[in-house]
Amino acid sequence: MIGIVGASSTEIYNAVLTLSRSIAGHNDLGSLLSGVAESLRRVVDFEFVALILHDPDGNRMQLHVLNASGPLEIRADTRVPLEQDPAGWVWLHQQPLVIPSIEDETRWPEFTKRALAGGVRALTLTPLTAGESRLGCLGFGCLSPFNPSPAELAFLERVASEFAVAVDAFLAKQEAVRERDRLRVLFDITNALVSKLTPDDLFSAISEQLSRVIKHDSAALTLRNESTGSLDLYALHFTSAQLFEVERTSVDPKGTPSAEAIASGKPVLVTDADFDRFPSPICRRIVSLGFKSVCSVPLVTRNRTLGTLEVARTTDEAWTEDDVDLLVQVGRQIAIAVENSLSYQELAEMKERLATEKLYLEDEIRLDQNIGNMVGEGPAFQSILKSIQIVAPTDATVLILGETGTGKELVARAVHELSRRAKGNFVKVNCAAIPASLLESELFGHEKGAFTGAVGQKVGRFELAHQGTLFLDEIGEMPLELQPKLLRAIQDQEFERVGGSRTIRVDVRFVVATNRDLKAMVDDNRFRADLYYRLHVFPLTVPPLRERREDIPLLTRFFVQKYAQRMKRNIEDIPSAALDALSRYDWPGNIRELQNLIERSVILTSGSMLTVAIPEFQGKMAAAVPHARSPEANQAAERERILKALKEANGLVGGPHGAAARLGLKRTTLQSRIRKYQIFRQYR
Repeated sequence: MIGIVGASSTEIYNAVLTLSRSIAGHNDLGSLLSGVAESLRRVVDFEFVALILHDPDGNRMQLHVLNASGPLEIRADTRVPLEQDPAGWVWLHQQPLVIPSIEDETRWPEFTKRALAGGVRALTLTPLTAGESRLGCLGFGCLSPFNPSPAELAFLERVASEFAVAVDAFLAKQEAVRERDRLRVLFDITNALVSKLTPDDLFSAISEQLSRVIKHDSAALTLRNESTGSLDLYALHFTSAQLFEVERTSVDPKGTPSAEAIASGKPVLVTDADFDRFPSPICRRIVSLGFKSVCSVPLVTRNRTLGTLEVARTTDEAWTEDDVDLLVQVGRQIAIAVENSLSYQELAEMKERLATEKLYLEDEIRLDQNIGNMVGEGPAFQSILKSIQIVAPTDATVLILGETGTGKELVARAVHELSRRAKGNFVKVNCAAIPASLLESELFGHEKGAFTGAVGQKVGRFELAHQGTLFLDEIGEMPLELQPKLLRAIQDQEFERVGGSRTIRVDVRFVVATNRDLKAMVDDNRFRADLYYRLHVFPLTVPPLRERREDIPLLTRFFVQKYAQRMKRNIEDIPSAALDALSRYDWPGNIRELQNLIERSVILTSGSMLTVAIPEFQGKMAAAVPHARSPEANQAAERERILKALKEANGLVGGPHGAAARLGLKRTTLQSRIRKYQIFRQYR
């Protein structure tokens, strides 16, 4: 039991002197308390001495160090609420407290129960105060009841006063070391953030640095999807063994600590008992994995809240206010780095998109598709024009059907140019020209590392066509395995890049074309029925050239003028026999075949009259020319053709629908011949 056992004043003085020296010779609380116990036992009889400090986090008393001469069943590092512990009473009132018999103590029943179970029968507590700092108290106990005398109590108070100075200095030093470690961690995290690590490697480095000062088992970084409100797992790290499989999926944050942290802009601390107030299944999952507490810190920048930093523990270790403050500081650093990274990524994507658009437009310029120059005036052509004018102002999907070379792409461009999307991009994808293995990447883009050879991020044609028109040519050649993703993109206007998890939303008008019988392909299970009916909203059938023979002279003159100007040739006349032969031909290759023939003809022409390049046409031309016709007869026939053309053109000489275009002549040439045959006066 506690007592001054026959000690003289000299012995007490020596004990105090030894105590002072003992205090000066130790640099941790355990050895410090051990030195005190060793010095005091020379003059004081006790079984244990305890250091109990006030913990401002939660306003509790914490048993830090226990030194006993014999076995005691009392657990160190115990935290007890202030009002449930006699040490709390001493800290509040700054007065010593003597409990001569714990069995008779009724004010703190939980404490009494624990003390008796541990074998303690009497306890004397003295305040531990250094200047204005109320640190806690020093406890002396024994295994049998005891009530110290006033002299003995005064001696213990003096001991506590000497000891408090050392404890205060130690705690200050400990706080300085802790602050130094935290600043070093912040510095190391800053260095990691400016490195060129991948997101997972970067966050692993951050979590490892953080674990030096804040013990945790896992840390996660989530980013908020502003379009859907969901949270995407950006990075995850386990400080020891992996506790669960990583699923890189988007989750609904409703009913989670993350949602509360994002809404309030403040950290949310959840302990084992608090999980019940969050109804989300995610919280049930966290508990089932063995986590006892989670601290959710919002990643807040000047402009927005990006997501959360989630730090979790599987132990009962309490979170201190300093822990949360440090996590907030780390969260700020991470938020700035993530925002810069996202801004850089957005700029890189924009740069990639602009570069791709530039290349695409340059390709289109080189292709020289004569946008808007649809030539023709026959009834079949006028029917197509009327259908285009009807459907273009809507956003309906258009399915263009027709043989190869009939001008399906020109029809698609006309639909785009007459729509409200005319100022947006017209993006073309030829499904037959791109290998099946690359078509998905071409359409939807891919992320860096999505497959072998994906050395960088690629923006797909869907993104390029945002707020414009996407023209899918030769849609019948699209692989079956890619058709469901295309169907989803058309229906929902959203998709993911190859190798990516982020959903990208677009606003695209779809125009598709094919020269195949899609309905027959559906019947043969070579084309998905759901995709076919989704595309078959407004079908347009482009007639073959053999069904619009009346347009052949107009098309011929158009191509002659185009290639003659490009090749700097002066071609003024097209033989009427050539036009007759061209009009009688069936053109299995349609307009593309006619265009290629005229280009070759212009190349071979050396004079002012077109020389048709293909022998079969030369033969038809010869058959069309009457034999042994006199010059007068030829002139009369030419005069009749001019009169007929003028009549059909209502007297109009120039322009795409004028008589010159019908005859395959330049306007100035026709005017010269009108004067020669005096047709003008006669026609008027």
